[in-house]
Formats: sequence, structure tokens, C-alpha cells
Amino acid sequence: MKKGIYIVMLAALLLCSTSLFAQKYDHRNRYIDSLEQVLTVHPPTGKDLLLIYNELAAGYRRSDRIKAIKYASKGIPLAKQFESPSYSAYLNQTIGICYYGASQYDSAHYYYDKALGFIEEMKTIKRYSEEEIDDIYSSIYGNIGNFYNIQGKHYEAIEYYTKALKIFEKYDWKESQAIAYMNIGEMYKLMSNYEQAEINFTKLDAIGQEIKDSLIIMYADKELSALYLAQKNYGKALEHAEAARSYIFSHPEEGEVAKAFVFNLFAQIYLEGYNDMGKAENYVRQALQIADSTEIEPREKSNSLALLSTIYLKRNEWRKAEQAALEALATDDTEPANTLSLYENLAKACSHLGNAAKSDEYIDKMQKLQASWSNKHYQSAIREMETKYETEKKETKIATLESENQLMIWLSLAGGAVLLLALAAFFFLWRWTVQKKRLAESQIKQLEQEKQLIATQSVLDGEVQERIRLARDLHDSLGSILAATKYNLVDIKQISMFGEVDKEHFNKAVSLLDDSMDEMRRVAHHLMPEPLSRVGLKQSVADFCNTIPIVKFSYYGDDTRFDPKLEVMVYRILHELVTNALKHAKAKNIIVQIVREPDRIALTVSDDGCGFDLSAESKGMGLRNIRTRVESFNGNLDIDSQLGEGTGIRIEFQITN
Repeated sequence: MKKGIYIVMLAALLLCSTSLFAQKYDHRNRYIDSLEQVLTVHPPTGKDLLLIYNELAAGYRRSDRIKAIKYASKGIPLAKQFESPSYSAYLNQTIGICYYGASQYDSAHYYYDKALGFIEEMKTIKRYSEEEIDDIYSSIYGNIGNFYNIQGKHYEAIEYYTKALKIFEKYDWKESQAIAYMNIGEMYKLMSNYEQAEINFTKLDAIGQEIKDSLIIMYADKELSALYLAQKNYGKALEHAEAARSYIFSHPEEGEVAKAFVFNLFAQIYLEGYNDMGKAENYVRQALQIADSTEIEPREKSNSLALLSTIYLKRNEWRKAEQAALEALATDDTEPANTLSLYENLAKACSHLGNAAKSDEYIDKMQKLQASWSNKHYQSAIREMETKYETEKKETKIATLESENQLMIWLSLAGGAVLLLALAAFFFLWRWTVQKKRLAESQIKQLEQEKQLIATQSVLDGEVQERIRLARDLHDSLGSILAATKYNLVDIKQISMFGEVDKEHFNKAVSLLDDSMDEMRRVAHHLMPEPLSRVGLKQSVADFCNTIPIVKFSYYGDDTRFDPKLEVMVYRILHELVTNALKHAKAKNIIVQIVREPDRIALTVSDDGCGFDLSAESKGMGLRNIRTRVESFNGNLDIDSQLGEGTGIRIEFQITN
């Protein structure tokens, strides 16, 4: 299983044995303790130190986030020093995971984005294979999926889990695919999209069958059982629950926690699907017995008590139903759906016990919890919950206040429904107005940007045309005049009698005329180099660089021709950057590189000159003009320069057919 398998297995964690985790982390802790001793006794240097920092950061990621962040932060400068973007990606991802575990989601997202940036850098380095890059990509995608998952942003979580899944499928990493399918299925289940949830859980089961992994098959059975239970397909729910139980009870190492979960699953199936109170209570009692003798999540024990409360309600044992529900709330009240169910049980129990005030109190709590919870769900789910709990409120009122006028109750309910609908309509109208305004502002901004780009393109097109005209005039008109002048002077020399001094002056004048013609041709060439249209960008840039001894030129990729305007733009920018380096940087060496790919072209000019302060960059017209030219073709420009350490400028353009 590859490193990318860092996706959290949400429900599957319920089935993990506490003792097995303890053994695993005890071994891991001994390992990182020994590494810390190495730092204290014989601290390494160079890349060995980077490797130790990376191991310590990963080792402390779960047990001590502060230490993990400390070692990762120490490793990041070393990774930059040794030009290792892969370690930079790993270490930034580790910091992101630590902040995610501490619920500091903005910081987590910041470091995930930094990690993704270093992966993009890895693509430009040949020593990294595509599989290595994809492996780190899948790891970060999984963690970003967890990031959105924990915040209840299910669509965003599915998007990143799916990105990771595509990489797993590309390399046929079966175990990783299984976990991705499980997480995606869980998201769809939480969104009540049972069709998509079933598709993903079925794929999870198929992978388990293919690689003969009984643990994966058990996960699929457990999830499908819960899914069919939610759809009230009790036959299939029971079938898959039996399969999950068969695995758990044949693998004692899975622990008592897994058994408690399965007991609750059976209890709910027999309670809701078959109305078999005896079997349901028997399974609940077994789950509670495990909860009292071992450490399991409070939520699981609360679920058991909630099921027991519902069983008592169905048996008309109102006092026991109330006590079980109160104990469940005291154990855990963090799960909104379970808490709503418990409030409902308490309202019904109090109603039948003759305590109308308490019944109304729990109905009010239901409504408040429902209002706060509904903001995280879709509007259809909101309407369904409102209908359900308004109906429950009506039934409770009827049971406790039989003597009151039934017509008034219906009118009150209808009035409340109309008010809710009016408020909902007002809210949607307000949201629609705001969105329409934002869309209009966005369109105006986009039009302004397009207008600016068109204006810039027009200026640049005019500049190119003017350069062509000037180059042609210099070459054709002035060049012809100078050539004719030279030939006339040569004829005069042949028919005239000059002394030695006059002849020397005459030869000097002819030599100056030759120099003028050469300079005129050079100026015309650089205004609009004739080879650019004839032999293309690669040869034109090479010819230009060959005229300057300190310039080294490299070209990577094919030299297929592309948009002539863009070719001219690239040539002019390179010419200006090299000229700037010669005039201002006092460089001893200048390196020019062009990387040509089917869909992009990137150019880099770097020198070992004096460098400059980036904060003062905007004061110079040269770079500002270059930046304007790059933006006019939707390109990207990056500058890296420090005083005394030279300058590197990288520009990239996308090439469209």
C-alpha cells in the first residue's frame, strides 16, 4: 500500500483494536526515542540530519503535534538547502496534518497548499518519476478530503477523495482504492444519496473479493448493512450484518469495540424492521455489557441507550424510557441525529407520564437543535425534518391536551408553516439578489480586464508593425543609399589622384561607411530579426546569444512553430532581459534556457550579477514593460533576486492550437 493511503477510514476506526494500536505506537515511540538520542549524542550533518527530522516529524504526528511541527519546521530549510522539493512537500504536509488534528483548519489548508506547490516544483526535476509525484499528490488529496470531511463539506471532500482515487486506479493500488471508495461512500451516505453510496460500497466489496482481503469485505458488509437499514431494506441489512459479524467473531483481535458496534446494528434492524423487542433488547444488553467492561467511544454507548429507550417506549414503559434517554444524553450528546431522537423519546415519555410542561420543554429543545443543525444540510432535508418534528409536536399535544380545541391546534400549525415558508422565501430572495449582484460585479470586472488586455494587445501589435516598418525602411531605403554611396566613393577613388595622406583619409571614410552599414543591419535585425520568421525562435535566439561571449543558451523540447505574435514576444523579452543583465547587473555569466512542450513554453534568464531589491522592482520601467507584455498573453512571471546574489527570471506561456 502506497504512502498516499493516508485517507482516514471514518467508520472503520470503530473496528480497530485498542491493544493493537498500543503495540504499534509503542514500537514507533521506541524508534523515535532512539532517533532523538542520536541527535543528542552524535548529531549528524547534511542530508542525514534532514532524514532524521523527517522521521521524527512523522513519528510525533499523532502523539505530540508540537514536537512534530518543531522537527518539520527544522527540516524545511534543510530541504531547500539540498534542493529536495519532495521532502519539502512531506514536511509541509506533516505540519498541515498536525494543524488539522488540532482543528486549526485555516493553518492546515495553508500548509497543504504549500505542499502542493512543491509537488509542482518536482515536475520540473527529472530525477523524480511520475509515480513518485503522483504518490505524494494522492496523499495530500486524501488529507484535504479529510479537511473538508471534518467540516461537513461533503461535496468538497468527495472531490479530493476522487482525485486521490484516480491516482490509485492509475497504478492499480487496490488497498488504497478500497479506502477511497469507503470514504466516498460514507460522504454520499451522509448526504442521503443512497444510490451513489451503494455504488461505492459495492466497489469496495468487489476489491475485497478480488484481492481476497476479508477485512475489506467486512468493512463493505458493515457499511452496506447500515446503508440498507437507512433505506428500510431490512432483509439486505440483516444479510450484510450477519456477514460482518461472522468476520468479527472469527477474528478476536478486532476487539470488543467491534462487537459492540455490530450488536447495536443487529438491535436496530430487529427493532425497526421486525419489531422483535426480545432480540433487539438482547443485542442492546450485550453492547452495554461491553461498554461497561471496556473503553469504547461514548457515542457508541449512547446509541445503545437510545435504542433501549425506544424499546421501552414501544412497550409503554414510560419511566424506563425516560431514564434510558436521560442516561444516553449524559453519556454523549454530540451527535445531532441521535440527540434529536432522544429528545423525541423524552417528549413522548413525559407526555404519557402526564408531565406536559416537560414534554413541551423537550419539544422546544428539538426545535432549537433542529434549527442549528439544518444549516449544514440541504434544503430538501430541512423541509423533511421540519415536517417530521412539527408532526411529532402535533401528536404530543394531542396526547397531552385532549380537552383543547383541535381546530385551534391545526390553525396554529398551519400558521407556523406559512410563517416558515414566508421566511424561507424571503431568505432565498435575499440570497438570489446578493448572488445576482456579485455575478454582475464579477462580469464587470472581467469585462474591464478583457478591455485592458485588448488595449495592451493593440499597443503591442502596433509596436510589432512599427518595428517591421522601421526595419524594412532601414534595410531597404537607408541600406540602399549607404551601399550606393560606398560604390560611388570607390569609383571616385579609381578615377582620382590622391596623395598618400588623402588616400588614408579616404580609406578611413570608406571603413566608417562599412561600420555604419553593419550597425544599420544590426539595428534592423534586432528591431525585427529576419531569421525569426524564416527559421523560427530556437535558431534566432541561438544566433543572438552567440554574439555575446558570456551568454550560454540551452533549448529543450521540439522546435515546432507556434503563434508568430507569441514568437516575437518571447524573442523581444529574452533580448531585453539579456540586455538588462549586460547593462545593469555587471554579470560575468548569463544563462538562457527555453523549455518547449506541446501546451506551453517556459523561458529562464539567470545571471551571477549584483542582483536587486525585489521591493524596488516596480520603480524600473524595463521589468514593468516586460510584466505588461507577459500579462497581455496571459503568461506568468516569477523573479528571484537578492542583492549581491544574482537574478533569476522565469516566464511561462500557455500554447493553444
